[in-house]
Amino acid sequence: MTDLKPKIFIGSSTDGYDTAKKVKDFLSVAADCYLWQDSDVWEPNMSTFDNLLRMVGFFDFGVFVATADDLTFTNETIVTESRDNVIVEMSLFLGAMGRDKSFLLVEDRVKLPSDFNGIYMPRFKVKDDNSIKAACDAYARKIDEHYALGHLSLYPTTVLAISYYNNFVAGQVQGAQNAQAMEIDGVKYSDFSLNVVLPNDLKGAIGERAVVFYKKHNFIENSLQTPGRMKPVKFQFDPGKAPLAMMYDMPTTLSGIEDSLALILQKGFYGRTKIQELIEQKELNNFRRVLQMKIDESPLAKAMVTIMDEF
Repeated sequence: MTDLKPKIFIGSSTDGYDTAKKVKDFLSVAADCYLWQDSDVWEPNMSTFDNLLRMVGFFDFGVFVATADDLTFTNETIVTESRDNVIVEMSLFLGAMGRDKSFLLVEDRVKLPSDFNGIYMPRFKVKDDNSIKAACDAYARKIDEHYALGHLSLYPTTVLAISYYNNFVAGQVQGAQNAQAMEIDGVKYSDFSLNVVLPNDLKGAIGERAVVFYKKHNFIENSLQTPGRMKPVKFQFDPGKAPLAMMYDMPTTLSGIEDSLALILQKGFYGRTKIQELIEQKELNNFRRVLQMKIDESPLAKAMVTIMDEF
């Protein structure tokens, strides 16, 4: 089944990396987590700043671990602060993603910049795993809540999902309510369901992939018999399931994602990097999530339409 977990980038200082690994363990229940030292996270021959700018589009959330790394003399007082790059990286994600998608976990005795005054951020004790878990749990609840929403993303899948629903799914749902019974090989089919089949990945031309999928399962092209003109769709007529006839569609509109990624990533090569595969999976998840929300808005669609994985 397509992985619907959000993807989180976890940043920290080198000194705070052991704590960041614990954060990854605690958040992995709710998300796929990537530490800043994990392989394939950074693009080679690119500055740290440029890499971070690109990561904003790769991940659903950013979590940064502010540990007590530096002693600073300020206003005639010695204070404990996090490494400055952690704050800069958190601020970059915060500005690009918003406060609902960028989070800072703070060690108890760390002083933060005054711009963070008044903002609740969970505190933890670095040697107390229970306090680290409690801090992670506070953000995990927010991550679950906001990931369930259909946020506009850097890539086109939110718009693609809405357009696909409005231009195809909604029409098939409405048409099925008044469609005439279909007779195939002497068997009548008067009830209809629609299965939207999402590819497991975006490798290969989606249109050709759909053709192969339909042929593999011996689906038959037909149209609902209604007073108005309906778009042709692939059917599975199983006498054992009559009067139910099942319609299948693989959204070829998804082919637009790869073209968009090529422009955004400024690709000058064939093939896929690990980062591109990560983005593609993220966007497939987003397409599914937004499409499901549109389906859930309509009692008719909710009763008739199922999103499934390629099989």
